[in-house]
Amino acid sequence: MIGFDTRSEHSEPRSIETWLSEHPDHPKSYEPTICLNNKRKRTEATDAVGSSTRHTLGDIQPNAMPPSSPTKDPSGRSRKSPRKNPTTPKAARGRPGYQTEPPQDDEMTPRAAVHKISLLADKVVLDPPNDTGVDVEHGMYDDASRSSDSKQKSSKQSSQRNLSPRKARAYMQGAEISVKLAKIPSNIYPFPPAAQTLRDDLEALQKHKGLLEMSIRKFARDKLGNDDEDALYKSEETANTPEQTFDHLQTWNTVVNIEAAAEECEVEDCAEASWNAEVHCKILREALQGHWRSNNIWYRDITTAKIFDKDLLPQVSGLSAKSKLVDFAIMVRPQESSPLEDALERKCDAMASKTINQTDASYIRNKPIAISIEVKRPAGNEDVSVVELQTWVTAHYNMLKILLRPSNALGTFEMPILPLIQIQGHVWNLWIAECKTARNQIIIHRRICLGSTDKIVGIYQIIASVKRLAQWVAEEYQLWWIKAILGTNPKTLDVNRDREDNNLVSATELVSASVTA
Repeated sequence: MIGFDTRSEHSEPRSIETWLSEHPDHPKSYEPTICLNNKRKRTEATDAVGSSTRHTLGDIQPNAMPPSSPTKDPSGRSRKSPRKNPTTPKAARGRPGYQTEPPQDDEMTPRAAVHKISLLADKVVLDPPNDTGVDVEHGMYDDASRSSDSKQKSSKQSSQRNLSPRKARAYMQGAEISVKLAKIPSNIYPFPPAAQTLRDDLEALQKHKGLLEMSIRKFARDKLGNDDEDALYKSEETANTPEQTFDHLQTWNTVVNIEAAAEECEVEDCAEASWNAEVHCKILREALQGHWRSNNIWYRDITTAKIFDKDLLPQVSGLSAKSKLVDFAIMVRPQESSPLEDALERKCDAMASKTINQTDASYIRNKPIAISIEVKRPAGNEDVSVVELQTWVTAHYNMLKILLRPSNALGTFEMPILPLIQIQGHVWNLWIAECKTARNQIIIHRRICLGSTDKIVGIYQIIASVKRLAQWVAEEYQLWWIKAILGTNPKTLDVNRDREDNNLVSATELVSASVTA
């Protein structure tokens, strides 16, 4: 028989039987002890609870386990495991402010916190707005926040539809205000005459004629390589002041840096935020600063601007499409304390929403959005950007209708076209949206290539195209907005660039517009 050696200096070997005979059989006979390492303190009460199922060593048979039974508290009620019966209500789990890691309890086995995130980047949810912690911009959902209220919201979630972008596009066509896509040119949907001149000028820029100044050719020759052709430069007869030549050199350096940044973003597979900061913002600033900024046209990053009212969204099978975001807006930005700024501010104050746009973001609420820009990485899903622009432009037209109602101008003024820019990696494309009010129909004509950021010549083309679009905003959209919505003459607001007084500038002449700050 194997025995424990419990000898001290003056003791003899003892057998297990002798050692067991000196200890009591009943648990109550033991003195209360305290276990270290945060274990529970044993008392007579706790021993009494488990006395009905406690076995002595002699009662246990080889290869047998004592029968399991739920523990009971002194009142006789069964007691569940602490982990399955937390003190925090189930509905509170996953909500903001709820601590994912459970509170430490002496009776609870320590467990690591589990965080689960599922990515639905290419899914479009057509569902009324909810408070489940959705990051719309990145398509990220917290599973804890979605599942925490599953029992309480089963009826609401039964109507939720996670649709692919392709299916969402089809649903848009069957909405109360249908959104159709048309190619350019189209035999089914004629291109809007109001946008024909704009289209002609932008397509002329695709030939890359006269984009660069002759004064920078000696700097550009080595960099351009095979793209260095005579037709790329303006005629030497164009006279430039020293200040203009300096500006042209600054533009050249900016474009070279943008090309390098775009290549870096592609090679390193950067996120949209990096593309926006390193490439797109710099192009828009280069195109609009100086001349167009002084004429009330500017841009703004609006990635955080949300559509403020679900009634502005497309109604799809009785459900509102979830609010989608775009990245930039080219807008009418009046000079500070100008008559136009005062008129727009008064219009904002007259609106219940305190905004004249489809978004109530404070930094753009009193600046009419003219052109919306949606960005996707090179490997991004174009169908997602289609649905986002469809949703955004529908809300835009619905907001314009609301603005026109007080002046009863809805039947007097036709809805304007709304240019949309879709950026996929390096490539910039223009879409033209038109609203056919009588048919409750929006048609998006696509696409006109504005250029590409993978080449210097392509970046110059984009800059020239944005300048031409800025001219459209200043001479057409801004004037329509003042006449139709503000109900006043543009000249009374010191906006004097009416088309009857000024001829359109040639598209190829826009590159040489002053860019002084």
